Amino acid sequence: MKLLWLILTLVPAPFLFHFFEYGQHIAIEPPFLFLGSMLYVVITGVLAGKIKIRYMILVNMIAGILSLLLAMYFIPDDGAWFKPLSRDLVIIITAIVFSVGQLLVSLLSRKKTY
Repeated sequence: MKLLWLILTLVPAPFLFHFFEYGQHIAIEPPFLFLGSMLYVVITGVLAGKIKIRYMILVNMIAGILSLLLAMYFIPDDGAWFKPLSRDLVIIITAIVFSVGQLLVSLLSRKKTY
């Protein structure tokens, strides 16, 4: 379970979210984008039920940095599209939202022993 969590969490989800979103900005937004993001957060959060919080934060920071590096190379810094924020700031904010969502689901999925 821990290895599966690590592999899924290291997937650069914030980059993939904005890569698909930016690629489809002329056409209709892909219907799987929001649902897929929510499903990703729930699955990784449930798998992180037995992972220490500091490791979750560390791995999510690595995934966020990886997403930022990939965005620099594959997503153009289109000021009109990412207005009023920059592309890099939007990727960082998305990584934070994914991390907080994963943390909340993880905390809710932990078994409480009294």
